[in-house]
Amino acid sequence: MTELAEFQLDAEHLRHEFPLLGHASSESSPLIYLDTAATSQKPACVINTIQEYYAQHNANVHRGVYALSHEATIRYEACRQEVRHFIHAKANEEIIFTSGATASMNCIAHGFGQSELTAGDEVVMSVMAHHSTIVPWQMACEATGASLKIIPILDNGELDLEAYRALLSDKTKVVVLMHVSNALGTINPIQSMIEDAHEKAIPVVIDGAQAPSHVPIDVTAL
Repeated sequence: MTELAEFQLDAEHLRHEFPLLGHASSESSPLIYLDTAATSQKPACVINTIQEYYAQHNANVHRGVYALSHEATIRYEACRQEVRHFIHAKANEEIIFTSGATASMNCIAHGFGQSELTAGDEVVMSVMAHHSTIVPWQMACEATGASLKIIPILDNGELDLEAYRALLSDKTKVVVLMHVSNALGTINPIQSMIEDAHEKAIPVVIDGAQAPSHVPIDVTAL
């Protein structure tokens, strides 16, 4: 409670960091943007860095021996290390860049599905899962004869943890959870849910797309 009381957010200063909010606003009608869960606006520092990259550093990484490519590679790998520290991963090799969470989930679902799922197996998933998480696992189940088991939610928007534990069985091959719901804002207790699954030697996949801007991330602890 004390930490929350001492924290003060300067909303006006924050607005000035986002060029679009000023460009699309007027004094009589300022833009209030509430769709960040779908597409986040970019602060000036991000826009400027992207512009600087294309203006000064653009080259293939890990594909050339010339100076510009070497410099781009160094910057690229520096980003990997920054991400590693931000989410508290053990090694840079644990960080894989994709086009986004949708592509990442498709890679996992299709790769895991082809190698691990067979007829009669079960995939346990939350009812609040994002559509881009649901579809690839549906496809993996359809291709292998496995089935989806859905964790329901309570009236307060939280997952029914008793129902979740009851779904875990010898047939469960993977649990797919959303850390923070983009639709409800619910922050799921994924650490305890992971522990429940790991007690039965069940691997867990986390859709963490919405989490880093709201809660600290420590993938090693999870």
